[in-house]
Formats: sequence, structure tokens, C-alpha cells
Amino acid sequence: MILKNKYIIGTHVMFYEIEALKDFVQSYKNAMDEVENKENVTFELFFNLSETFESIDTNQISKYELLGKFRNICGELEDKEYPITYKIYEDKKPYSIGSYRRDLNDKGCEDNDFIIWGETDMLFPKELFQTIETVSEYAKQQDIHRYCLTFATRKMWGNDWKVLEHNDFTNSKFTEMHDNLWQNDPSSIWYTMSIEEMNKINEKVEDFDIDVIDYPRFDGSGLVISTDLIQNGINIPRSVWACGEDTSFQNMIKLIMGNSYKQFIIKNILKVHNRNHPNKREYVKGEGNMKGTSVKLKRNTNQTWQTVHKLSESNLYNLGAKQTRFNKFKDMGL
Repeated sequence: MILKNKYIIGTHVMFYEIEALKDFVQSYKNAMDEVENKENVTFELFFNLSETFESIDTNQISKYELLGKFRNICGELEDKEYPITYKIYEDKKPYSIGSYRRDLNDKGCEDNDFIIWGETDMLFPKELFQTIETVSEYAKQQDIHRYCLTFATRKMWGNDWKVLEHNDFTNSKFTEMHDNLWQNDPSSIWYTMSIEEMNKINEKVEDFDIDVIDYPRFDGSGLVISTDLIQNGINIPRSVWACGEDTSFQNMIKLIMGNSYKQFIIKNILKVHNRNHPNKREYVKGEGNMKGTSVKLKRNTNQTWQTVHKLSESNLYNLGAKQTRFNKFKDMGL
């Protein structure tokens, strides 16, 4: 496939996500194997070694060893001539996924046609570029330039997510994690799906099933953004720095675009967001004896992370025409 568009895929990688990164990178490679002019794609990994929110458990691994694992992944991409750029962050200044995605949008919108938000616990479909190029051609013909594109999800927790659900899973029953009914259920967002399982689902597709909506609805993993949308002044507010960056981005889209916004949903091509990936949160001090525990439960034991989450979430709900003061890192002494 020859790409007509230019892309930047950016992914914020915390040190504790290093073991989950491998599967994500493999899904990127699978998608790139379909592309002839690979120079049209920039793939950036931002490796965050900051210990502001979580500390490295040096009884399990050293910072030097973590860097070695990350450089090995990048080196393998370079050796096999896959596009790769990377940055390593060790500053004490707090910097999280919201900050990274905001900066990615800002810098990526000038020289690219599309920005894609990567995430370490997600898998790209190998049809990634084929679908975007197909939608791009149609959108240009219809004079649509400010939009997002999303791939289908597995069964979500509310009817307002149904529009995003894959055709094979939308009639499945959603189960909560504590129900313990999801371990062998590929339709569940708590089930860790492999690349092979995802490919088997997507390989059945002959023609893309594309829905269009005029309001934003997405989670951040694998979100595809036309750079014209960013150039219209839409980005993640600086007050949202730790969580809810995808929701705040939706809020800004609503505020600026109104009903002129368009979102293309590929209903029969699945992207996987393994929210309960067993290797999502490793090498965190104080969590060494929690092997096999869910990511959510591990995070709940970290008081600093919980405080940051609540402050950022409060800022998210105070966006807009209000006079409420935003929480800041300095309020925590960070």
C-alpha cells in the first residue's frame, strides 16, 4: 500500500509499562508491514522514568535495566527499518499522559495529516492504514476535514458506548471485573486478547462497515485525529494532566465544533484495549507482592496516584463557563 497521507503515532510509556510495550509494538509492526512508503509514518515512544507518582522497585530492577529494555525494543525497530523516534524523560517535573498527548497534538498537527494516540495496553489492527486512507479519500470528496476516526471496541459498560462496539460483540452481556465471568470471554474489556485473536476477527472483513456520528465518543487508545481538527484550536486543556484527557478532548470538540464535527467509526475492524493487561503495571515499589492482581487494584494501593487522579478528575468536571479554581501540581507539593 502507498500512503497518500502523513502520520505521527505517539505513545507515552511509563517505566512500569515496559513489559506490556512489546505486544503494542508488534501490532504497530504488523500494520506497517502493509505499507511501502514507510517514511510517511513517524512512530514516537516517550519513555517516562519519572518517579514523581510511583517509585521504581530497585529490588526487582534498576533504572539502568529499564533503560536497557526500552533501548532494545527501539533498537530492534531500527534494525528492521521500521520508523522509530524516541525520547527519555527523567525530569522531576510532573509529566503524564495528558501532558504528552497535548504536546503531541500541538507539534504533530503542522507536518502531518493524522495524529494517532498510541497506548501500551492496546493493539493496532493491521488494517490501520488501509481504513484511514479509505476514510480520508471519502472525507475529502465530501469536503470533511475536521474529524476523528475510531475502530470498534469490545462490549462496554453503558448504552452510550454502543455506537463504538464491534458488530460481533455489541449484543454480548457486559460483566464487571468483580463478577469473575470474563476470564474466558473475548467480548469482555477485562479479557486480555492476543494479536492472533484480534487478527482472526478482522480477517473476516471483506468491506468496511463505517458509521458516521456528529458528536465525539471515544476512549483515547488508538484515536485517529485529523490535524485540521487540532489546527482549529482544539486540544487537551492544560488543567487536565493525569486522567480524563480523552474526555476533556471530547469536551473541547463539542465546544468548538458543535454539530459540524464528524466521527467515522469502523464497526467491523476491532482495535484491542487490554485494560487489564497482566504486564501493564510492573516494577512499582510497594506492589511487588501483588503479582496477578488487577491493574485497578494495584493503582488503588498508591495514595499519590489516587490523589493526582482525583485532582485531575475534579479539574475535568470544572471545565467551561465557570469561575472555579483549578487544582495544580503545587497543591500537592509536587
